[in-house]
Amino acid sequence: MSAIDETYDRLRKVNEPKGYFLNNDDELVRPTHPGLLTNKERYGYMSCPCRLATGDREADRDIFCPCEYARPM
Repeated sequence: MSAIDETYDRLRKVNEPKGYFLNNDDELVRPTHPGLLTNKERYGYMSCPCRLATGDREADRDIFCPCEYARPM
């Protein structure tokens, strides 16, 4: 299993019980996973690849996947 597949499975298993479901469109979803993995390698946590991380875990807490910005207002 590739790192992308492992990330997909992990995100699904961790987030579905919280009420977050990955989009069924793999062509839309899977391209975000390399960014999550890159951020995990750089910073030690999977910050949203759509946001700029600072490298300060506490300051970036709002952009951990799923980020605060994914939640309904």
